[in-house]
Amino acid sequence: MSLKSNFLKVYTLTLADMKGRYRNTFAGFLWVMFNPLIMFAVHSIVFKHILRLDVDRYFVFLLAGLLPWVFMTSTIQATANTFLTMRDVLMSFQINPLSLLFSKLLDNFINFIIPFFFLFFFVFFNEGIPLKGIAYLPLNLTLMLLMTLSLNILVSTLQVFYRDVQYVIQFGFSILYFLTPIFYPESLVPAQYQWIMRINPFYAVIKPFQNSLWNFNQTMLNESIVSASLFVAVVSAASYLTWKRKRNELYLYI
Repeated sequence: MSLKSNFLKVYTLTLADMKGRYRNTFAGFLWVMFNPLIMFAVHSIVFKHILRLDVDRYFVFLLAGLLPWVFMTSTIQATANTFLTMRDVLMSFQINPLSLLFSKLLDNFINFIIPFFFLFFFVFFNEGIPLKGIAYLPLNLTLMLLMTLSLNILVSTLQVFYRDVQYVIQFGFSILYFLTPIFYPESLVPAQYQWIMRINPFYAVIKPFQNSLWNFNQTMLNESIVSASLFVAVVSAASYLTWKRKRNELYLYI
């Protein structure tokens, strides 16, 4: 199957996902904004105004940490059962199973990028963001997408063969939410627990956002980008090897 044919199928599937998501809804595309905006507002109220967490430019900090976290975890959870729920499509049409994951990733990314840039301009005019850091946004977003895609493939493939993977993922995300510095700064983590952050693939990808938008430092930013790239490479390799090993058995188990 040609690359052009796969691209057209991903494009068609993405449009279908977007149309299906908002069909017969009152607010339609506005629902894209609500979840991240509400989470952003609630975190701001609780940690900045109620608990009075002493973090400079807290809106920027939340933008750089919370929104990438929401995109990655919600996308992985939403696509974990893709091969199973789309069984009839896979069995009836000649389509690469990965095209389904690509389309859902693009759909969720579009839903992410709109509120992200809405909040980006809000914090830019209210608290300021260094222009040098803004230049790294495309690279940061690319690393985030590659990590999410790799984990999507890994989780969705394993879910076909081990049906409790989705529950393990949900439980793991509930714990990681509190162990990932997305609503509190890394400086508040005691030294004996710093290793948890160093092995956290989600934080590895989130940290370049924080270093470029919130506390810009060229040396720290370069180090975080290298670290994120290494994590992405390792997870991508694991995803590729798992898919290569299991893809021929996929249709027997869905």
